[in-house]
Amino acid sequence: MQLRLEGRPVGEVMVIQASGRIVAGNEVFTLHAQVGDAIEKYGDVVLQFDQVEFVDSSGLGALMRLVQAARAKGGDLKLSGLPLKVRKVLQLTNLLAQFETYETLEEAITAAYLGSHYSRGKTGDARPRMLCIYPSNDVSAFLREVLCTAGYNAIVTTTPDDVQLLLKATKAKLVVVSPRVQIVRGKPIAKALQEIDPTVSLLTLDETFATIDPGDAAEKLLSDVGRMLAIAS
Repeated sequence: MQLRLEGRPVGEVMVIQASGRIVAGNEVFTLHAQVGDAIEKYGDVVLQFDQVEFVDSSGLGALMRLVQAARAKGGDLKLSGLPLKVRKVLQLTNLLAQFETYETLEEAITAAYLGSHYSRGKTGDARPRMLCIYPSNDVSAFLREVLCTAGYNAIVTTTPDDVQLLLKATKAKLVVVSPRVQIVRGKPIAKALQEIDPTVSLLTLDETFATIDPGDAAEKLLSDVGRMLAIAS
């Protein structure tokens, strides 16, 4: 089966689902191109292996080169859901210890945020950390720049279903959400967040946030964030 790679960002970590065979030829070329690009952009990448059928020696060599490239940038390439056959190949070649492997995707993403043996992780940043959920890429970028410029560590996502995983991984104390995001995995967003952390604060943006004067929007956002963080502390 030809190698297929499907990626999606989960906050500041790129998750790539691999399916098929990682073997010499087009498959290894595809792996280098797509995973290498993700490492360049994100630093930390999680490669989901649960649908990988086989890895040959070229595939293993490619994975080692990609791991080394990620660690040279202060990130890492983590593997999740290794099938038994692939794990045995890594054990027989004595390469298993060269990778950080995790049973689940959630464990791998959490390790990327909390830091691990190879990667710097995201924990060295002392700025107040918060999550932002807004379905628009452009508005998400605006939110991130405004908050980061003001001295906050803002992690943004356009995918509401990722917010519970991100909250568990980042330990953020404030979540900023679009007024249109009120349900997460079939539950009211406040309840979904409190299941992960009962102390987390929730700030819902105004309906007009994306359409009013950007200066006014930024001013109100920073005022509301400062107020909520003061209350939380």
